Amino acid sequence: MPSGLPKQSTDSPTRGQVDRESILRRYLELLAAHGSPLVTASGEVTAQVRAQLYGVVDAVTKAADERCGVTSETREEGEGTQLSEAIGRTRATSNIHPSQSLQAASLIFEAALPTIAARLAAAGDPEPELAAGLLLNREILRRMAEAARAYVDLLLDKAQNSNRDERRRLSRELHDVAAPSVAIGLQNLELFDVYAGDVPEKAAAKIQAARQSLLDALATIRSLAAQSREAVGANGLAEAIRRFLDTVDPNISRSLTVRGDADTIALSYAEELFLIIREAVRNAVDHGQPTSVIVDLEVIPGRILAKITDDGSGFTYPPTDPAAAGVGIASMHERAELLGAVLRIRSTPGSGTEVTVEISVPGSGQLTTRTLP
Repeated sequence: MPSGLPKQSTDSPTRGQVDRESILRRYLELLAAHGSPLVTASGEVTAQVRAQLYGVVDAVTKAADERCGVTSETREEGEGTQLSEAIGRTRATSNIHPSQSLQAASLIFEAALPTIAARLAAAGDPEPELAAGLLLNREILRRMAEAARAYVDLLLDKAQNSNRDERRRLSRELHDVAAPSVAIGLQNLELFDVYAGDVPEKAAAKIQAARQSLLDALATIRSLAAQSREAVGANGLAEAIRRFLDTVDPNISRSLTVRGDADTIALSYAEELFLIIREAVRNAVDHGQPTSVIVDLEVIPGRILAKITDDGSGFTYPPTDPAAAGVGIASMHERAELLGAVLRIRSTPGSGTEVTVEISVPGSGQLTTRTLP
C-alpha cells in the first residue's frame, strides 16, 4: 500500500478525514458577515471558537460514518463537555451575550451542513441532508446546553458574591459605626451616675453626650435599613437614583440627568444598574471628599449608558496591587458582568473619578431630557 494512505479495516471500509479548514473558513466568514463579536474577541475566545467547530465536525463526521457502516479517521480533540463548559465560563467573563452564542451555533450548522450531507450522500444515505441536519442539531444542542449551564453557574456565583459583599458591608457599618456610638452612649450614661450627685454640670454634659451618641447610632441604623430596602420597584430607575441621592450629605451638590425613557429598561437590568450607580456614588462620597456628584443616564434604542462623575480626590486606577481595588469596585465589576455590560473607571489622584456603565440591550427609548435636582 502506498505510504500515507489510510489502512483499510478488515470489517468495514475506512473513510478519510473531512476538510475541517474549509469549514472553519466558511464559519469565520459567516460570523464576520453577521457582525459576531466572537471574531474580534480575545485570543482565548477565538481559540475556543475554532476548537468547538472542530469538535462538532469531528463528532458529527464520526456519527455520520457509523450511520453508513464505515469507520472514519476522526481526530481526538479532547473532551467536548470540558470545552463547552470552558466556553460558557469564558463568554460570561468576556461579556459575550448568550444570544451571540446561539447565533454562532446556528452558523456552525450552516457552515458544516453541506460537507456532512455530501459525505452521507457519497456513502449512499437515502436522505443525506435530513440526516446531516439531525446529527448536527443533536451535537450542537448538546454542547450549547453544557456551555449554557456553565455560563449561568458562573453568573450565579458572581451574584452570590455581590450579595454576600453587600451583607458584609452592612454588617461592617453596624459593627464599626453604630455599635461604637451605642457603646459611647452607654459609657456616658454610666459617667452620669458617677457625677449626678456631686458634679451636676458634668452629669448634664454626659447626658447630652449620651443622647448625641445614641442619636448618631439611630441615624446609622435607619440609613442602613433604608439601604437594605432600596430597590427600583414600580417607581422606576430614575426615581430610585433620585431617592438615593437625597440621602447623600447635603453639603455635596448632587444632580441626576436622564436622557431618554428610563421606564423602558427591564426591571432585571434596572435593579443591577441601580446597585452599580449607588456603589459608585457611595465610593465617591465616602472616600473622595467631593463637592459635587453628577449622575447622567442615557437610554437609546439598543443601549443604556450611565455615567457617574465626581470632583473628589480621586485615586490611582487601576491599582498597582489588584487586591487594593476594594470590595465595592469588585462588586461593581461583578454586577456589570451579570448585565453583560462594560464598566470603565477613570481616576487619578487629585482629579476626581468617572465611572461609566454601558449596556447593549434590545429595546427603545423616547429621547427626552429631564434633570432632577
